[in-house]
Amino acid sequence: MTQTDAVSVASEVRKLAKDNKVTASRDGMSRMAVGITRLSGDVVELDGIEQLLVNLKRKGVLSKSEILALQGRYLQERRAQKRSA
Repeated sequence: MTQTDAVSVASEVRKLAKDNKVTASRDGMSRMAVGITRLSGDVVELDGIEQLLVNLKRKGVLSKSEILALQGRYLQERRAQKRSA
């Protein structure tokens, strides 16, 4: 996959978020989840696109299967981008 593929997934997510007035801001639930995760000894850092996906799901714009498919494509493209760099 090319770098433009990664941009296309990110662009698709950003457009969907903009059309539905969803931001990448963390809400109280997200901040609590990060805190609990850290207390368990794990660290999970979502980038802006991943946070948009979470927020789109919370708002009901995306189903669980849609968010998983988009996130899978996004992560694959990011890995391919890193390998080619």
